[in-house]
Amino acid sequence: MRASERLIVGTSQALAHVRELIRIVAPTRLSVLIHGETGTGKELVAAALHEESGRRGSMVAFNVCAIADTMFEDSLFGHVRGAFTGANFDSAGFLKEADGGTAFLDEVSGLPAGLQPKLLRVIETGIFRPVGASRDARSDFRVVSATNQRLSELVESATFRADLAHRLSGVVIQIPALRDRAEDIPALVRHFLTQWAPEAPTVVDPAVLSMMMERQWPGNIRELRQVVESSAVFGSNVIDRDSFALAVSSRSENCDVLPMPISARGRLLAELERLGWNTRAVAAGLGVHRATVYRWMRRYRIEPPLSSGTAIPVASSVSRAELVAFRP
Repeated sequence: MRASERLIVGTSQALAHVRELIRIVAPTRLSVLIHGETGTGKELVAAALHEESGRRGSMVAFNVCAIADTMFEDSLFGHVRGAFTGANFDSAGFLKEADGGTAFLDEVSGLPAGLQPKLLRVIETGIFRPVGASRDARSDFRVVSATNQRLSELVESATFRADLAHRLSGVVIQIPALRDRAEDIPALVRHFLTQWAPEAPTVVDPAVLSMMMERQWPGNIRELRQVVESSAVFGSNVIDRDSFALAVSSRSENCDVLPMPISARGRLLAELERLGWNTRAVAAGLGVHRATVYRWMRRYRIEPPLSSGTAIPVASSVSRAELVAFRP
């Protein structure tokens, strides 16, 4: 099985085009720019390119935005012992580690303007000088880069060098957003669940799969994976409407109340009302500690009627584990 078929999940026409580009371009020395929204799987495409290239070395990933400007040359080119305080040994650097393989430059659009000429020179020549060295070093690497911004637009705004943009864009592979290949979502869900709990099969409600296919997924595959895994946890290996709704709502940074599935909240209210708001009896009936009932009530703003005489003590909020345990 080709790497692009193993690493990139889905059978949509959009992915078929990506795989065909990988098949054609991988064995060449052309630089490749992978463009796509955040979370679309750009690094997986880079890995498939490397595996199908036949290059003997490794693929070494380097996040351009994660390195401080002052550390860029050291991280990229390495240094020799004694080059600066604390340099007690030689460091090969990212490009030397990629010798014979693939140098994957992630988020390359974030490279500061002052560092762009240095990257351009080493890409064109394969020659660089480690920090503190008296002679140049050489590395035979193939450059693959990724960005969620269009370099042509950055060139127009004068924040990215045109010559570097052209050098990186030997071939541009556009990764489709998940909303543009919704037909791949069932296969992706199966793939994620197999990796998440291979020994505990998860049941997925077909109606939830339909809901997933209709959702826009601004975070793309990364967001889908996190929601699928959270749904499996909340539903105890059953992904239904309640566990899916809970997984989606729990991702909101502005949500001050993490909503329970409606059926679960309804059961708690029914138990409280049936037993006259006797929290000890409710806890015994649900098989949990009395403090857990108080935490659920406080967290989800279930207020007892004044006539009940029940007071909710101050304590920590409900934990995710307790939330998962309370399922009707």
